Amino acid sequence: MNASALNTKKEVVCPKWIMPIADALSRVEQTIDSATNSSVYIASQISSYVFAAGGKRIRPCLVLLSAGISGGDLEAEEVIRMAAAVELIHTASLLHDDVIDSAVARRGVHTANAVWGNTISVLGGDFLLSKAFCLLGDIAGNEVISVLSRAAVAMTESELLQSICENDIDLWRSEYWRIIRGKTASLMGACCESGAILARASDVARSALRAYGESLGVAFQITDDLLDIAGDPAITGKQIGSDLANGKFTLPVLLALKRKDFPRELLSKDRIPIEQARRIAEFVVQCGAVAEAKQVAEKIAAQARGALNIFEQSPYKCALEILASSVVAREF
Repeated sequence: MNASALNTKKEVVCPKWIMPIADALSRVEQTIDSATNSSVYIASQISSYVFAAGGKRIRPCLVLLSAGISGGDLEAEEVIRMAAAVELIHTASLLHDDVIDSAVARRGVHTANAVWGNTISVLGGDFLLSKAFCLLGDIAGNEVISVLSRAAVAMTESELLQSICENDIDLWRSEYWRIIRGKTASLMGACCESGAILARASDVARSALRAYGESLGVAFQITDDLLDIAGDPAITGKQIGSDLANGKFTLPVLLALKRKDFPRELLSKDRIPIEQARRIAEFVVQCGAVAEAKQVAEKIAAQARGALNIFEQSPYKCALEILASSVVAREF
């Protein structure tokens, strides 16, 4: 089943930063469709469902744009396969995250675990992860495997760390930056570095692109945390305060906790009821902590753009600069 056939929820608007890689990205989508086709019907069905839910495909775009800015061939089979593989890895992690969080909606549609239950969702994530490494197995050289494997380890470690930090404010204060670097920035950095490797870029270019991707990932995650506090549920598909209700004290909340008038009576050693989480979210917005956290995200996004200074101007560099700005301005 073709994933795009199910994506009838909303009109797809192509961001400006996709334009230089639109043709290559289309091939990536085709590769994902082909890779996730299975004789086991439920494997194909769950794959089609989650990819049809949408998403900007930021991680495969990072592979393509990094290869492009490094002078690589975007149409090379190994570049296309790498870009498809990182999206499979990312999507597998989302399936597992939704089970862990007991999430019922993502991007405005029911999560896979809400439709099929936890067992099928976990196994669906395992299927996508396995397919990702099938694609990677056809890519020459071990360097990119090493880069992505380290990112996968960092993602898993950060999820474990996040799990033990739940409902513990002090642990969140000490581990927040490590968690977001591991769960989001590590894979984005690996995507950029992998694109550079496949383009046979210099060590300096590889390092710069990895720094760009890691800073982009941190800015992206802070913005994601902001959307949980101040986003529009009709757009994000998430309830306001759902992170708080799941015991996650993200940057805007940590900043608000410094205020003397923070409503501490709403906090709990156990899970915070969603109504109390919403009231905390209202305070976080009103006290200015959301605006403060957004300034932090904008500063880190500027650092990402700065990492590109070693590259000559090109459509790929322009796209990466626009992307860094857009992640902190996004609504979903």
